[in-house]
Amino acid sequence: MISKMFRISLTIVLASFVLSSAAWATTCSNASLNGTYGFLHDGTDSNGSPTSAAVTQLTFDSTTGTFTGENTASHDGVIVTEPITGTYAVASNCTGTGNPTGGSPFSFVVTSTGFLAVHPFSEGFAVKQSSPTCTNATVVGSFGFETTGVFLAGAPATGWVAFIGKLKLTGNPAGEGMISGHVAGSEGDTALAFAPVTGSYRVDTDCRGTATITPKGSSEMHFSFVVVDCGKEILAIETDANTVVSGTLVKDSDDRGESEATSVSRGQESAQIAQSQKFNELLSAFPKDNTSVIRR
Repeated sequence: MISKMFRISLTIVLASFVLSSAAWATTCSNASLNGTYGFLHDGTDSNGSPTSAAVTQLTFDSTTGTFTGENTASHDGVIVTEPITGTYAVASNCTGTGNPTGGSPFSFVVTSTGFLAVHPFSEGFAVKQSSPTCTNATVVGSFGFETTGVFLAGAPATGWVAFIGKLKLTGNPAGEGMISGHVAGSEGDTALAFAPVTGSYRVDTDCRGTATITPKGSSEMHFSFVVVDCGKEILAIETDANTVVSGTLVKDSDDRGESEATSVSRGQESAQIAQSQKFNELLSAFPKDNTSVIRR
């Protein structure tokens, strides 16, 4: 498939760029990959057709060089959730190798937000979670939504699919997560115009979650996801049988603004206080009878 091959090629180009930039600007170690990440990765056959889609939550421990986590994947339309463990090592040039227990090694490049990874007929990217815990409120806001993949025999349609949309995630008085918005798509050669959608979602404290989206006049679509970047992005795969579909939700910049503005404001306030304290320290270093010179 053209889009899938383009994503693989783009990942290789980006990895090369990141590697060259990292080599000039950063020295890495295992400590460069530490904490919890959401990892979205897809696999293809030798013709480029999707055969797997997976979303994984991985926690790296740089002191032991190990990782643990949970992986939810569609393998040819069969949905499986299982634990994952392994070891990893990051070189000084920010490249690395991961060795899943019972699996084949994968190569990766550490980035400023996570890492890019590649494995034979598989590629993906990871983003740091950045928040120790989550709730439904973590992802309240408006998101752009995109998924791509294939529907296999037994799904509502058969063949290549892609969906985009604008979704609004809110909470009702009971604290339950609600979804509304519009989604458009393509199922093979059939274009699907924007249609209203409704749905629901649930975010667990570990920042994993599930969602159900129902486009008007169509069947429900079910997803498993991992919340990353403090709720600014969601990595998801469809968990309906006979589907191999994955994608992302990215929060609108307007909905990011309040928390970021508060952070910037606090940072500016702290900087101003620090500057004032530094000035007072410099001022106190002068004899009292010379302070008039400073005031001039």
